[in-house]
Amino acid sequence: MRLLRCHAEQSSDGWEATCLDLDIAVQGDSFEEVYSALQEAIALYLETVADLPQEDRRRLLNRPAPLPSRLRFLGYAIRNVLSDSLTGRTASADFTLPMAA
Repeated sequence: MRLLRCHAEQSSDGWEATCLDLDIAVQGDSFEEVYSALQEAIALYLETVADLPQEDRRRLLNRPAPLPSRLRFLGYAIRNVLSDSLTGRTASADFTLPMAA
């Protein structure tokens, strides 16, 4: 089983969650909402990709988010580690979701 790297960030407009390994993003009003919506979006994506020819499946199951998005994620991760150790609070979350092989 492959674990997909994901990140959620709160802004003034609500929450946004991104799957960095499949370049899928969702928005919502709470972390719980985007977590659930991202799980559903990934499941639908994988279900759709499963019906494609093998070459297309391979390409679409290995399509990471663009480099600027991945670098932004790295910046958030570093900031969260530093912020959490100083304040104990953060308005973002890094998590993984399972992807069946």
